[in-house]
Amino acid sequence: MSFSNLERKVSLAKSKYGRGFSLLELLVVVSIIAVLAATLVPIYMNAKRSAARSKCQSNLRQIANAFELYTSDHSGCYPNLDNQYLWSGFYWREPIRDYVARSKSDDKNSVLSCPSDPTPPGIYAATSYAYSASFYMTPDQVNAIENSDYIRAKFAATNPKLPCATIKTSMVKFGKKKVLVAEYWTLHSENPKVGWYDDLETTGNDPWSGSRNYLFADGHVVHLETKRIHPAVSPVVSRPRSLPDINLTCDGVAGKDVD
Repeated sequence: MSFSNLERKVSLAKSKYGRGFSLLELLVVVSIIAVLAATLVPIYMNAKRSAARSKCQSNLRQIANAFELYTSDHSGCYPNLDNQYLWSGFYWREPIRDYVARSKSDDKNSVLSCPSDPTPPGIYAATSYAYSASFYMTPDQVNAIENSDYIRAKFAATNPKLPCATIKTSMVKFGKKKVLVAEYWTLHSENPKVGWYDDLETTGNDPWSGSRNYLFADGHVVHLETKRIHPAVSPVVSRPRSLPDINLTCDGVAGKDVD
């Protein structure tokens, strides 16, 4: 076989089996991949977010069981350590520690830690949730609030006339409408402007886009837009309007946090 005949056969083989893509075909393939990516990535992200939200809600249901066991063992009383900062994860987790399904309390896999919480485990004791101050303040104390600094200033050591109060389950008038524990916004953002109550004036990474998981006093858990929570009884000093705040809703445990 001559060299020219061999070259001709190779050329025919290439044209039959090894033809490269044209520019148009490459553009079509790239376009298809782009469309698939634009379609599938949001679906994947939504599924991932939904899974994290479900895990967070499962955590809150277990916390609900812990509070039920605690109140059963303490004559129907909610935790009160006579500490104005009891709402913080540093403190409220202590009274219910023995009632929570045990993984290490500082473990990111603990029921006290939301899977979407970016805060390192050692900060805030890896507790992504806060306990409503309404459950250790009387309704009269809540209604006497002058501003959002009440919990810090009015309950301070220099104000012994306003100690924390022991609240009983029988004092909760609207269990389906009163939030007991909720996600704490600050732990879901590296750069928060305010606390757990505000979705209106925040910066940073909010995994739920202005919503939170809430555990109500009757034990049910629901994902709500924070703007559905009733406003605090008095305006925040630095802002002209009241913000949603389960700590400071009018009438405390005798009132409602949602309609």
